[in-house]
Amino acid sequence: MSTLAQLRDLVEQDLNDAGNATWATGDIDRGIEKALRDYSQINPQQAVGTITLASDGREVSISSLTGLTRIVMVWFPYDASDPDFPANWVQWSLWGTTLTLIVNDEPQSGEVVRVFYHKGHAINGLNGESTTTVPGYDEEVVVIGAAAYCALQLSRSAIEDAGIASETPDYWFTWALRRLDAFNGPGHEEDPREKGYIVSDGEHPSDLAAQYTAELLSQMGYEPVPQP
Repeated sequence: MSTLAQLRDLVEQDLNDAGNATWATGDIDRGIEKALRDYSQINPQQAVGTITLASDGREVSISSLTGLTRIVMVWFPYDASDPDFPANWVQWSLWGTTLTLIVNDEPQSGEVVRVFYHKGHAINGLNGESTTTVPGYDEEVVVIGAAAYCALQLSRSAIEDAGIASETPDYWFTWALRRLDAFNGPGHEEDPREKGYIVSDGEHPSDLAAQYTAELLSQMGYEPVPQP
């Protein structure tokens, strides 16, 4: 799986800015962070954690489950040395960081709750993370979204820059929105793999994605660069 530096290079290639003449690395990283956030909402990381009850009672703190965005299932009581089969799934409610077990018998101190939950993905090198959890076949999805966010950022900053042609912000804004449409649809809730922008290996952009990008750049006045 790729590191932040490797994904940054891919975004720069997508923006035709390998030398960072237009976007600083910090801008690229911010675009990757935003795209990763959106990706995590569509395809979150699946995680499992256990919590040992420190006292009797149905209310359990889940503050130890870092990065949690949604609880999916709760198994209680859970014994790792002799787990029940089928699992003893229980009803629950959540308020803030307090998980309430809706069970007849009061849970006792020392018993274990096993929580299946969703959390955001990580990229090695981004925000101090040491591992990348985005599947390799989906990394290009994040790259597409990051390039769109970078273009959107440029369109905003160009509005106040002296000497910038008035149409330039509009061009970058339009390009960014169209890239975001390619990334996750007009409602920002679609999967670009299902839209045909990722090839069958699930990792690389398709000819359709390349053609789409080329058309957008052409509309902005850029001309093809001849191959050496």
